[in-house]
Amino acid sequence: MKKTSHNSAPDPRLTNSFSEYAPRLKRFLAARLGNEIDAQDLAQEAYFRLCRVAQPDLIREPDAYLFRIASNLANEFLLKKNKQPFTVDIDTVGESLAEIDGMSFSDKLEQRAEIAELAKILDQLPPLYQAILLLRKRDGYSHREIAEKLNISHHTVHKYLKRALLRCRTLWVELET
Repeated sequence: MKKTSHNSAPDPRLTNSFSEYAPRLKRFLAARLGNEIDAQDLAQEAYFRLCRVAQPDLIREPDAYLFRIASNLANEFLLKKNKQPFTVDIDTVGESLAEIDGMSFSDKLEQRAEIAELAKILDQLPPLYQAILLLRKRDGYSHREIAEKLNISHHTVHKYLKRALLRCRTLWVELET
């Protein structure tokens, strides 16, 4: 197997994967992080990490691998951010509390909290369940398209999607209680 050093050119499969999925990856990260600037930075870091993989020929699904890297980066980023002291700029408090984009500040906070809880739930799923669930619910792929993309049977997609949804519901109820 060939090894990729830091000085050699990245595997074209990986760079093509990033080019194809970059807009969706940035939206995914923006939803997790709550802003596009950090999403842009983490998308770029995910790409760099993808290019530094020692044995890129072992990656069967570069797009799924890229999203896993991005998800891990987002989790690390949020953990570090939550450990930093919270500061308030008194000049912007009034603006923040005002209605923005049709949602109140408290509604936005609640929505972000729910997104963070959902991210934690998704991270508890087995990788294949997570990939199937995200491809279906976030990306809108059909069962047949997911089966082809992941090289598994249509029946397996259906079965794992049901299990993933059941597990998510169970974990969500546990969080609520």
